[in-house]
This record gives sequence, structure tokens and C-alpha cells, in this order.
Amino acid sequence: MRHFLKVMMCAAVLCAGISSFPAYASSKFDPAYYAAANPDVAAVCGTDEASLLRHYMNFGMAEGRKPSEQGQAGDSLELTEEQIKAAWTPVPIVELANYKSIKKRMTDAEFEAAYQEALKIVTPVAFASREEQLNHIAVSLRELFDTQMNYSMSTDHYNDPYGYLVLHSASCAGCTRTTGLCLNILGIPYEHVNENQYAHQWTRVDVNGTYWICDAYGMYCGPEPGVSDGPIPKAVCFWQRQLHRVPVPFRRC
Repeated sequence: MRHFLKVMMCAAVLCAGISSFPAYASSKFDPAYYAAANPDVAAVCGTDEASLLRHYMNFGMAEGRKPSEQGQAGDSLELTEEQIKAAWTPVPIVELANYKSIKKRMTDAEFEAAYQEALKIVTPVAFASREEQLNHIAVSLRELFDTQMNYSMSTDHYNDPYGYLVLHSASCAGCTRTTGLCLNILGIPYEHVNENQYAHQWTRVDVNGTYWICDAYGMYCGPEPGVSDGPIPKAVCFWQRQLHRVPVPFRRC
């Protein structure tokens, strides 16, 4: 019961920084209907369900096409994990935008192990909005820390995703690179704030022209408080001041 309350508390704090998501109806995807109703799409995609689903997610939704006879134009979809895997191609390790920063001192085998764990985290939100993706990553990584991990600045891989996702011992630097790995797999670029400095570290992400903080260790995911553009001041961060009463490991890392 205490574990449940702890997880719910961290999720609530993280979500406190989230602006309201747009409200869209959710529908099931009917590939037969979609092909029949959109002969121009069927001419290119045929009857392959994954291709048709990919078209709807990448183009059809924005174009106002219906995903099923019962659905409405532009509906979001309730997708199974199998459908997501069939229609979505994650960014491979060698093409990660922040490859060198994320890899740190991991071997190729360790990087692959961490990548597979990160893939499990991000697959359910592969087609979600950018805001929902960031929130999901932050809450998932915070829950992992609260239930399975130890904070460390001395264990092997304390500052990389292998330490966080596999060895379950890491600092905020490791959390930041793990967050970055999740973001890069989804094709999302980011800035690693305070990288390689003896200071708190987090990811900074451009969300439709507004910079967001995604910081599972700091228990905040949302727009930068009072900052609209440019680098974040090196002064003590707003959300750390606001959340200092919460038992979070705000140690230098």
C-alpha cells in the first residue's frame, strides 16, 4: 500500500507540471474500412494492416480521415502493443541523435541491453502526443527509481542508461542519459543540461516551440517555469525550490 501511494504521489507531482492535453475521441482501427473508404491510400498501401495504420497515424489523422465506420474524422486510436510494433519503427542505436553522449562508457552489448529496456518503456506511447510521451517517460523512470533503484555516484555505470535500467544504480546524470535514450528512440531531440558538470542534470526538450523540462529525478515534467527561450540560468532551478520538501535525491551529480 505504501508503494502504491508513493508511486501515485510521484506521478501526481510530475503531472502537476503538465498542461492539459487536448481531448480527442479514441477509436479502434479498421484496416478493411480504411482501405475501402480511401482508394488513394489503398492504391499505395494495398490491404496490409501495418501500412494502412502507419498511413493513418502519419497522415490520415491530420487529414481528417476516419479510422473506422464508427469513428470520427481525425480520431486518436486505441492501439494494442502488437499494432504499435507492426506500424512503428524505433530509431536504431546507431542513428540515435545523441549517441555519443548517451553511450558514455557502455560497451556495445551493454548499450544494446539498455536500449531494449528503454524500448519497453517507450513503445506504448510511440504514437502519443509529444507531451504525453515526455510525461510517460518521466513517470516510468521515477517509478523505477522508487521501486528498484539506489542512488549512487560511485558504482559502475552510475551515469549511463545501463546503470539505470539494468544495474538499477545511478545518479541524476544516469537518469538524464536514460531519459535521453528514451527520447531519441522516439526520434525526439533534446539538450542534456549541465552535462559532465558537478550539478543537477536534466533533459530539455522543444515541444512545439516551448521548452519543457523532463526530469524524473527532480519529479518535474512540464514547461520551463518562467523561461521561454535560451539556456536555463545556472541558479537553483525553480522546481527544485518548489519541491525541496519532497524526499528526492537532489545531490550533486
